[in-house]
Amino acid sequence: MDPRYDRQVGLPGFGPVVQSRLGAATVLVIGAGGLAAALLTYLAAAGVGRLRLVDDDLVDATNLARQVLYGPHDCGQPKVTVAADRLARLNPDVVVEAIAARATAETLPGLLRGVDVVADCSDNLATRTAVNRACLTAGCADVWATIGAWSGRCAVVAPGAGPCFECVFGQMDDAASPEPAPVFGPVAGLTGALQAGEVIKVIGGVGQPLIGRLALVDARNAELTTTAVVRDPACPACGGVH
Repeated sequence: MDPRYDRQVGLPGFGPVVQSRLGAATVLVIGAGGLAAALLTYLAAAGVGRLRLVDDDLVDATNLARQVLYGPHDCGQPKVTVAADRLARLNPDVVVEAIAARATAETLPGLLRGVDVVADCSDNLATRTAVNRACLTAGCADVWATIGAWSGRCAVVAPGAGPCFECVFGQMDDAASPEPAPVFGPVAGLTGALQAGEVIKVIGGVGQPLIGRLALVDARNAELTTTAVVRDPACPACGGVH
């Protein structure tokens, strides 16, 4: 086994079996921004075998304070192309599929083929809702996270267990702001790393993933808390059962 994985393989309950599960897994990553910059780095470093990265955005100078996969010379380039190049240098054994497109209700069924876990790093409610419903239909785990200002949130929607995304946030207002929302750069790294850990735990079958719990990251006050979340019997996506 590659010695780069020695320290995580040596963890109690991890071992070569979990490492082999990571190597055989395919993760669909929706979005290539601040969350994904941390998430992708840790998934590639951990040896997840295939990362299918979907985003239609270009690198912009306003991204650079928090989207740490990119530098000034990347501005104007597709994020997925730049990210794939960086990750190939980090771990050449990881296959990165760079798909310069938007994840929609129409494209998601195809994007989900052969996928073990979805990591939703998207930045709007419409996409997160579409991902939630596509994952429910496909019976695929959805590890989602969001950030804004000083805070981040993360949870896991697992087939047949716990509430789905819309059970918790189905009524949340996602009205467009006239200006891009401010965000504290390190909160993207904190929340993205937490999200990566949840993906690894779900794939490997280790630890206690955030199923039925919502993690809340408050970078301003240096707090990480979890709160229980439950199914909504009137949920338009799963009706409280999935």
